[in-house]
Amino acid sequence: MEEGKLLTKEEGTPQGNAMSPMLANVYLHYVLDLWFEQTVKKYCRGEAYIVRYADDFVCMFQNKSDAERYMKTLNLRMKRYHLSLEPTKTNLLEFGRFAIRNAKCRGKSKPETFNFLGFTFYCSQTRNNKFTVKVKTDRKKVADKLKRLTKWLYDHRNLDIKEIFRRVNQSLTGHFNYYGITSNYRSINNFREKVIRIIFKILNRRSQRKSFTWEKFSKLLKVMPIAKAKICSATP
Repeated sequence: MEEGKLLTKEEGTPQGNAMSPMLANVYLHYVLDLWFEQTVKKYCRGEAYIVRYADDFVCMFQNKSDAERYMKTLNLRMKRYHLSLEPTKTNLLEFGRFAIRNAKCRGKSKPETFNFLGFTFYCSQTRNNKFTVKVKTDRKKVADKLKRLTKWLYDHRNLDIKEIFRRVNQSLTGHFNYYGITSNYRSINNFREKVIRIIFKILNRRSQRKSFTWEKFSKLLKVMPIAKAKICSATP
């Protein structure tokens, strides 16, 4: 059903249908997962791994030559099963404990990063100068969520303030539960601060006269506090 009309289609599944991700997982299990484990890894000179969630996946290779060969065969594999890779989300990059050193040798300040499941993964070091992988919220995801939240607040600016704060805190809690990874505290706390500024701005549009000064708004936050950023899980 789309806009109250029944449409009959012979291919694909309706967007939002529960069958769509399930069938995609079944299909990609055979097209990608088993093929990688049973065939691709046999021809690799070094170690090789794949991590997939629905139709998003990351492949890791110890040797560059294995990665380059895989990129070529992957496109052929996809075409064979009537699939295609998204060009803007497909990339071959160096990542790992030698990436920082090699990037500096090439005159770059830092190695490349990649996005996966709403996170940006990047190479870093511990206080003991040991290699580690860290994550932060994907900037595009942050911008999109702030845009949607701003629109919701503007459309519902005349709701009772308690209800507005309850809805916002509910949304923030979900955000922190997902993005609250050890190395991502700064990002989620910055997100919280931006949300607070948006609320202040929107509440002042409830009438022609300015409803709140920042001082008055700060007092309101003490009575009805905004959920604080918190780490919910350690970096995997």
